Amino acid sequence: MFEGVVMTIEELEAEISAVPRFGSGAGLDNLKLYLEKMGHPERKLRVIHVAGTNGKGSVCAYLESILREAGYKTALFTSPHLLCINERFRINFQMCGDALLVDAWKKVRCLMEEPKEGRKPLTYFEILFLMGLLIFEKEKPDYCIMETGLGGRLDATVLTAPVLSVITSISLDHTEILGDTIEKIAAEKAGIIKPGVPVVALDEKNGAFTVIRQKAVRQRSPLYKVESESITISKKTENTIDFSIRNRYYRGDSLRIRGHAEYQAENGGLAAVAARVLLPDLTGDVLQRGLLGMFWEGRMEEVLPGVYVDGAHNPGAVRQVCRMARKGNGRWNLLFAVCGDKDYSEMIHILASISWKRIFITGTGQQRGADVWKIAECFRKETDGFLRIYERPEQALSAALKEKKEEERLLCLGSLYLAGELKRCVTYRLESEDLS
Repeated sequence: MFEGVVMTIEELEAEISAVPRFGSGAGLDNLKLYLEKMGHPERKLRVIHVAGTNGKGSVCAYLESILREAGYKTALFTSPHLLCINERFRINFQMCGDALLVDAWKKVRCLMEEPKEGRKPLTYFEILFLMGLLIFEKEKPDYCIMETGLGGRLDATVLTAPVLSVITSISLDHTEILGDTIEKIAAEKAGIIKPGVPVVALDEKNGAFTVIRQKAVRQRSPLYKVESESITISKKTENTIDFSIRNRYYRGDSLRIRGHAEYQAENGGLAAVAARVLLPDLTGDVLQRGLLGMFWEGRMEEVLPGVYVDGAHNPGAVRQVCRMARKGNGRWNLLFAVCGDKDYSEMIHILASISWKRIFITGTGQQRGADVWKIAECFRKETDGFLRIYERPEQALSAALKEKKEEERLLCLGSLYLAGELKRCVTYRLESEDLS
């Protein structure tokens, strides 16, 4: 029906964005009907499946970089995107081209337009998942790293047949869907564990690993534990972090990652162990080059001198970032925005433990953004510091840059939507300077 129809990537994004984020009921039966109609492309991929609350995108990116360094062709499926939808689909870390993406959408849309045969409408993430499968099936990667969208047990990606499962840091987020305790959320994340498939999981001593271990035992899946306390940072320079791991695969070996975010040592360590479980003969040199070669946007990313953007959007992630900010000798300014469905009161409580020079509050640039005046009221209850309020991210960034002293740093966090909006602002700012 849509053969020969020319479509731009902007039209594609508009059509997909109009699709509901969630379906009318939980379950995977409807998606299974589509996969059957498509000839089960998910069964033709060697999938590494990654779930967790925080760090799963970074772990995916580290694994992709290591496997690519080892000479394998990789596919990478992650969410959300910061600037464009193409970011979600990568081959050898290169974003999928517009033509390939449009072709995949047309095929999925045709299935949705056909006589239903018992099929119901797809959700936004299910559509993207099916598009990814079509793209990756065509590209024939050696390994496909797939990040769950939400949870694990009922996530679309759980219908793949992985060769390895990885579970990252688990904390409270999406509690209205996944449960209101660490144990309940861990049970949802552990839903990716398949019978006999090895699983590598982080143990933070918060109750989550016990749930994961129980599920692994029931599934007779080999379980490899990485204790967060076994990862030690030994040195930090302006652009790199040296750390070591102590477990069955490493005995204090020094590893290096690039960037400013100390929490990435935990993600890099988890990816290193996962890579060794998958490829026992992987050399240390290849693994180290893979770790050092990874770059993941929006994770303590320095977008301008002294200006850092981080996608931390739940209390657990904010707590990790604050550990680093406390070492900044009181030279940090904060720019904050958050989605309305997040536990932002707890996030603000954690942020209030830092002596910020100035705090700039703004919207996320999305309809899901929380009301800026409610956010300001939460801050006022926690701190008597300097507050400025702006409706739009570009206004807040402009004001923050004017107020920021040369020796100070600006940390922007609270939402991946905010990270994307600020990166757009910075790109426009830099391009305007080049033209002037």
